[in-house]
Amino acid sequence: MNLSFKYLIQLSRKIAYIPVISLFIGALFFSLYGAYQMVEMISLFITHSLYKESILLSTKAITVMDNFLLSVILYIFAIGLYELFIGSLDVPEWLRINNIDQLKSKLASVIILILAVTFTKRVVLWEKALDTLFFGLAIGIVMGVLILYYKIKEH
Repeated sequence: MNLSFKYLIQLSRKIAYIPVISLFIGALFFSLYGAYQMVEMISLFITHSLYKESILLSTKAITVMDNFLLSVILYIFAIGLYELFIGSLDVPEWLRINNIDQLKSKLASVIILILAVTFTKRVVLWEKALDTLFFGLAIGIVMGVLILYYKIKEH
């Protein structure tokens, strides 16, 4: 009984394949979608004079970057879960994940980047100054908390 339970627990680590594969498919999807949006943006720029305005073009470009960043997050998380639960991969040193804290740290740093891109997109659109200010403050607080958490955790 004890041996079969141990075998079952060891076998259950294969469950990690489900999120790894799902995250990888998501990363692939957002990469392809970002590439599609980039082609669409270039096409609209060439064929429509309206898209030659820098605000529309920069907003579309930031949206494309947002999708590529999301793709990178999903990819990093897929690699991290694979390395933590399944086995090691031949990846650059900065992408090696040895524990869950490293994975969370990488995720937090990319979240900070996405928040910065999201705020930049909001600033480019600039509809209501007070709303933009509050949005920026909220994003700043979240970024500050994430940075502070990992600075404290380092020590």
